Amino acid sequence: MTFSDLGINAAINQALEENKISVPTDIQIQTIPHILENLSDLVAVAQTGTGKTAAFCLPILQTIDPKLAKIQALVLVPTRELGQQVAREFFLFSKHLSRVFAEAVYGGAPIEEQIQKLKRATHVVVATPGRLLDLLDRGAINLQDLKYLVLDEADEMMNMGFKTEIDQILKSCKNNITKMLFTATMSSDVNQIISNYLRPKYIEIRINAEEFINQKIDHKYLIYKQGDKIDYLKAFLSDHQNQRGIAFCRTKIATKRLAKQLAGFEVVADALHGNLNQEMRDKVMRGFKKGRINLLVATDIAARGIDVKDLDYIIHYHLPEKSEHYTHRSGRTARAGKTGVSVCMVKSDNLQEIKTLESELKIQFSSINIQPKPEKQSLPITIYINIGFAQGFTKGNLREFLVEEAGLNMDSIQNITVEDNRSYFTISQKYEQQIYINLKGYKLAHRNLKLTLDGANSKRNIY
Repeated sequence: MTFSDLGINAAINQALEENKISVPTDIQIQTIPHILENLSDLVAVAQTGTGKTAAFCLPILQTIDPKLAKIQALVLVPTRELGQQVAREFFLFSKHLSRVFAEAVYGGAPIEEQIQKLKRATHVVVATPGRLLDLLDRGAINLQDLKYLVLDEADEMMNMGFKTEIDQILKSCKNNITKMLFTATMSSDVNQIISNYLRPKYIEIRINAEEFINQKIDHKYLIYKQGDKIDYLKAFLSDHQNQRGIAFCRTKIATKRLAKQLAGFEVVADALHGNLNQEMRDKVMRGFKKGRINLLVATDIAARGIDVKDLDYIIHYHLPEKSEHYTHRSGRTARAGKTGVSVCMVKSDNLQEIKTLESELKIQFSSINIQPKPEKQSLPITIYINIGFAQGFTKGNLREFLVEEAGLNMDSIQNITVEDNRSYFTISQKYEQQIYINLKGYKLAHRNLKLTLDGANSKRNIY
């Protein structure tokens, strides 16, 4: 089966060949002919990484009228990153078509710049729901000539709380447009969208999710001992130094702390969470995509819409709250026919959670036998820091500060002494590099933090 067999024209085929895409995936085989030949609505249930973007992008490009300089297709996405990825695919595959233009609009970027870009001829708009409503309110977007509306990763948009916005957008669109909904799971909110807004005779396509997962992803669990979890993680990462992956945590605080605990480790890690501004988020993602960062530590919400090719592993540092979250997390590896590893970190008394995932998702886990490297014996060191009572610190909140900002364990910080303008504490020498990396350049109360091991001259050296 080729793309030509599916009805894709020579111009788009040429662009596919230039991007080394020659064999259509299951979802593309089932979806493309339907969009090219039918006017009925479509629901496609498929996992991340099955090629769903091209499944709607290619036939939409082929049926758009390039002479009509109006918005003819709207793709709604949950995140900025996914919007940029989808718009890029429209750009790549339209290379040899006659002037078909796609524009991505999303929050976290100046809306005035996006309004100016939309004044040019635009055939396809890829948008996050909130930013689209802002543009509609300002009269900067006209959907009167819309032919297609795609909800990409519909379940993710529902999980992120966009149901109200989706309702508003769908109500504002004409009834006779073709609506397509792509989702990995069928939640109650997704079913409600389907029943409320898709025409009754919609077509449903399901890709065998269980077969896809079982064939491409190797599901593992790693049993760790209480108090040594980070050491077991480091042991796994040491065995995968030249590979890239994502470690998932449940909360922003845990994500930030885990990245700080890995500071100075042989595998470079950074965090992606909701407290980062867009500039910092973009910086982290650039480093990850270009290979400067090996491990991305992320929450489920922060990682939504991320598309990074060739991820070798996924680590569930905290087990997901729902089985569908496991599906979304794991689906970020083993894309485009490649293989990957999904590793759950559990204590021995939590193995029932692994059995639950096996039962609900019909997958099979096997154990990884990894032991932390023996710790080298070292004497504790005393670190002096230029903050104290004058900066509002007590023993208690200094310990909390070191836990939050340096990623230390509470019980690893000993013998704290706080003076007017300096404090000092003892710590295992293994944390020395981690502390310096995390606190280097840190500013607190208009004061640059400075640290030293020189107790005799610390008052002079650290100011």
